[in-house]
Amino acid sequence: MWLIFLLISFGYSLGLGTFEVLRRVCPVPPVVDFNPDSLEKHIFCQKCPPFTAKGGIGEPLNHTADFVIEYTLKVGNLWLAVYHSYKCEPHASNFGGYIVFNEEGSLLHAEGGYPGLCQNLSTEDILCLNHYMAQGILSTSISHCRINSKYELSCKDIFVATDDTGFKEKGTVQYITKLYVKDKDHFYFKVNQQGKIYTVDCKRSGNIFNCKGLKRLKRRVQ
Repeated sequence: MWLIFLLISFGYSLGLGTFEVLRRVCPVPPVVDFNPDSLEKHIFCQKCPPFTAKGGIGEPLNHTADFVIEYTLKVGNLWLAVYHSYKCEPHASNFGGYIVFNEEGSLLHAEGGYPGLCQNLSTEDILCLNHYMAQGILSTSISHCRINSKYELSCKDIFVATDDTGFKEKGTVQYITKLYVKDKDHFYFKVNQQGKIYTVDCKRSGNIFNCKGLKRLKRRVQ
């Protein structure tokens, strides 16, 4: 049996983790849905925050927005929180977005547009593995991102793989499966192309990323 707890103690703090972010942005107190059998918990907003595409519409509490914070990252002296909700953001935003906070936890910027699964490349920048499905075509990408002076994510694609097997009868299977960061100047990722896994190694030189294996992959795409 599921146990639901309404967390209304707005003075309670866990640092800028997922609950603390929800505590700051939810229009109503966040909810913890706890399953004592699996010991799993689900923390979410019942209503869409005002900065989302559907914020302020007034979703009834019995039709939950299920707005969740997937993870938080420290980027420089700022915090990046990535959110997801099928009810609060449209498909065009990949059903999510991000929020930027300062070290004191004050909200500086929030914007629709799900950046994907991001991880620190260095203390000042991040790499993101993202996916987007539209009209049967799956695009996966590796992007290099920074938070600019307007507290917005500024990203540049390093590699994009397109899988059109859901659109074409004889399409090409190609999608990124994993992203691994070695250190601030080195990372690699794996690409599934026609069922075979290829590894692409990348090295940073200034603001340029040199990746071994990209040309080989592109030549293999028909």
